[in-house]
Amino acid sequence: RLRNLASKDETSLGFKELLKAVEPTSNVFHTVNMMQLELFVLFQDWEGALPCLTEAPDTQKRFLAMHASARGMFLEALVYLKTSSHASSWLARRKRKMKAIKTLQKLHGLVEKGNDDVRHYMHILMAECYVLEKNVSAAENNFKAATSIAELGGFLHDKALAHDLACAWYKAQGKDDWANYHFENSQKLYTEWGATSKVETEHIYYN
Repeated sequence: RLRNLASKDETSLGFKELLKAVEPTSNVFHTVNMMQLELFVLFQDWEGALPCLTEAPDTQKRFLAMHASARGMFLEALVYLKTSSHASSWLARRKRKMKAIKTLQKLHGLVEKGNDDVRHYMHILMAECYVLEKNVSAAENNFKAATSIAELGGFLHDKALAHDLACAWYKAQGKDDWANYHFENSQKLYTEWGATSKVETEHIYYN
């Protein structure tokens, strides 16, 4: 039961109301925060995602299961990379990028220990690192690796995300043919996954 709320009110709350209604140190708070973070990443609202990290910086520590912890690390690193270029100062940009690289190293350690379920996370993050460094070929290779490995692992939503991120990158470069290729793939995969709101939003944005 959430504090100060009748049970009939719990199902009609938004994320902000839910977060206010639970203890900041509780597992419920961090679960809701992670759900919100997932949605911000899904819709590529990077600035919106940032408070999910700064207001609950120990999110990944609250998830004891290996996959959940790795997922938290991945999302955190991705948000820091995507927001680093828009940070207010050189120091802030560097801090965000270094946080992401530190997390990337942790994920690499998990892969070396035999956790292949996070390998595609590594390639998505490496692709975004190379995007920041303007290393086109390395970024392309890692986006390709991410989609291939995600498919082999059955991670439909992450394959869609990799295509989505690649689409945004190519579109920013004015490479419309490649952007359209990745857009079509992401739309197909998100449709298969059942993310209809995402598909409808992207269709409006790109058309």
